[in-house]
Amino acid sequence: MSSTISGATNQDDKGIYSWEKGVTDVNNIDESLGNARDLGYTRLNYARVTAVAQLGKYNEKDIYKIQVQSNGKLSISLRNTSGSDEKVLDLSKYENSIDELKQKLDPEGYAKQKEEEAAKLAEAGLLGTTAPNMYLKVYAIKGNKEVIIADSTADKDSDEYKNAEALITGEYRATKGDIYIEIGHLEDADVSDGIPYALQIMQGTSHKHDYIMTQSDSSDTKNKKLSTQKDQALMTSSGGTYSISAAYAAQIQAVRDEGAANMLANGYLNLNSINASKDLGSSTKTLFSVLINT
Repeated sequence: MSSTISGATNQDDKGIYSWEKGVTDVNNIDESLGNARDLGYTRLNYARVTAVAQLGKYNEKDIYKIQVQSNGKLSISLRNTSGSDEKVLDLSKYENSIDELKQKLDPEGYAKQKEEEAAKLAEAGLLGTTAPNMYLKVYAIKGNKEVIIADSTADKDSDEYKNAEALITGEYRATKGDIYIEIGHLEDADVSDGIPYALQIMQGTSHKHDYIMTQSDSSDTKNKKLSTQKDQALMTSSGGTYSISAAYAAQIQAVRDEGAANMLANGYLNLNSINASKDLGSSTKTLFSVLINT
């Protein structure tokens, strides 16, 4: 799987910077959290991320990974051409300024609008009005295990369903960390012509940066044949070449440097207690000491 991000940054008349990234889908049999397409990150009132792709007969689901860098409300929007008169590709151009204006000038009207939207969701299903024939699931890794956080197909009384509803309405309170988003079509969905869709993730009510990823078809979709064996290259590599713009690379490196600095600081603070521990063997203590002081 290869991916690229445009080398030049674009800025619109509102000062919003945008980057575009292209990736190639993996075959259906290779879809897993380990092979999730990396969407980068979202941060409170800073970065909005959009993925544009297509499901079909040879592509039942897509899995994405995104890093949530802030604690706060997180929203996930999913649209396909069946659920809206708008073109699915236009989702990346949607602005939140109208909602913000309504909220400030007419808080009662805005609250009523939200109630009406919630009622429509309850009547048509979570994705019935925006992305019919599709489902949304969200996972996290906890204790080396895949844990499902939200599921639009779960029982309505379950926490997973309530979390999915909160995500779709933008009321889900997320914590920092990586999450995995699975998008798929329902078993009885008509996929003969494919189902183009757009997935959008954002924290807060505004953004300064737009990251747009367009996914091209897998070899299965192109060849119209379902693979029966996993791609060995995907099992032994991180997925091929990956080039990004200098500006985006600097942002990513800054985040990594900050994380490394915090880890080292915590390591130094806890080194004495680790050395004094009776539960750790001498080899483990030596290894940790070498890592901290390297």
